[in-house]
Amino acid sequence: MSTEMQEPIGIGEAIRREWIAAGLMADGPIQPPQLITPEEEESNVRNAIRAQRMDAFKARCPEEFRSKIDRALIPNLKAWDQADAWAGAFPGVWLWSRETGRAKTRMLWRQFGRLHVDHGKSVLKITGQALAEEYFRYHMAGEPRAFYHWVKRHDIIMLDDLDKLDMEDRRAPRMCRELFDELYSFHKPVLVTANEPIAHFQRRIGDSTARRMNSVCTEIAF
Repeated sequence: MSTEMQEPIGIGEAIRREWIAAGLMADGPIQPPQLITPEEEESNVRNAIRAQRMDAFKARCPEEFRSKIDRALIPNLKAWDQADAWAGAFPGVWLWSRETGRAKTRMLWRQFGRLHVDHGKSVLKITGQALAEEYFRYHMAGEPRAFYHWVKRHDIIMLDDLDKLDMEDRRAPRMCRELFDELYSFHKPVLVTANEPIAHFQRRIGDSTARRMNSVCTEIAF
């Protein structure tokens, strides 16, 4: 019998041989793991974050506003392209039309998806009436300034159907005046959709609020 000593087998190698014998692993040299470059790793992280944002956006946006856009069906292409060119900067845009079905809400969701998914912006999308209800809730809790801190912590504000705000409630005009003063002071980008132009609010709330609205938004008649 040969007295030559065999080199001891490590635990990892012993397990490897057992797996090969059981057909659970192919025989042959172990391939080193494929290393990725820092640039590839950064790209993978960006893609994963974008995918998370897309999932969050799809969970909020109705499917009808996520379908492919047929430009032939857009009622006012000039207005559409003007609003589409907005890049989420200050001043914002005020999209209005007294007719329904003019694609104002579709444009709002289009901008929401672009700014949140592609650019990572925090977007507060809320109706005018829901915003007023939040305002009332904060005031009832004795925290009026906390309402504006909540609004301003978002990068971009999107106010849908602002004209449907119940102006019979005297707190609503006050909320509008204060809100647009805050948006102006902090140069906060805002996208408004409404069935009325800013002049409608001028008649109901006053010249000073209308001036603020015109300073904060560029009107686009849809």
